[in-house]
Amino acid sequence: MAKRKEQPPEEGSPAWMATFSDLMNLLLCFFVLLFASSTMDEGKIQKIAASFDNVTFSVIDQGSISLVEGGMLSGGVSQVPDAQAVLTQAGQNIDPDSGNEVTASKNDAEKLSDEELKAELDKRGEEQSEEMYEEVVQMAESYSIDTMISIDYNEQYVELDLNGSILFESGSAQIKEDSKIFLQKIARILTKFKYCIIEIEGHTDNVPIYSAQYSSNRELSSERARNVYEYLMSQEDFIDANMKVAGYGESRPVASNSTEEGRAKNRRVSIKIYNKQNSN
Repeated sequence: MAKRKEQPPEEGSPAWMATFSDLMNLLLCFFVLLFASSTMDEGKIQKIAASFDNVTFSVIDQGSISLVEGGMLSGGVSQVPDAQAVLTQAGQNIDPDSGNEVTASKNDAEKLSDEELKAELDKRGEEQSEEMYEEVVQMAESYSIDTMISIDYNEQYVELDLNGSILFESGSAQIKEDSKIFLQKIARILTKFKYCIIEIEGHTDNVPIYSAQYSSNRELSSERARNVYEYLMSQEDFIDANMKVAGYGESRPVASNSTEEGRAKNRRVSIKIYNKQNSN
């Protein structure tokens, strides 16, 4: 019987080695991506570490903990029961949805005096009010009522002053028919800010009222504010819980009552739109 001729070995690497090399490349890429995504901002880590000076908590040997972009991750089971609570106690206020720092640290806040904190809050509120003010002015101009109202703002709210003579007859709280279109445009402006607190205030001059229907200027101003509120509510879909109504009579003048011009300015309905910071 003839002896079978031995086949020469195949050239090149074995087939299994190509598969193994592909697997190693994939694993390498995977770990490079993991490392890249876990790169930490050294500055933030130093701030967090400094904030932990007065905070104590323990971690069991099993598992490891890292702080990444303001969030807490664990390799295994984390022994910190509430990451948000720990960061808050440490002076970091982290948004649980985005993982971003949303306010200054507690330690930084403690270094500020009450006056500095108030100044910072006022600054933020004024920035919000200024943005709202610009929107209100733009809408008032588009509705051609910018000359019929006085608009101003401060760190708490944007204020619209409506001249009482436009809305009411002297000594009356009944809204004039020809002023309702004007109030409809006011309602369209206000509805853009319906998630903010909106306060409607009635004001009068200091001339005593002689009326069988209203016993005082305060009662008249309260009824005027209430009627404006009810009309606005009938025009747009406001959130009633965010609406406030008040009547102040002659107690809050914006001009001197010694002249007719000043008294005319004091007879008004003021609408205050509080900014987000002051609507909470």
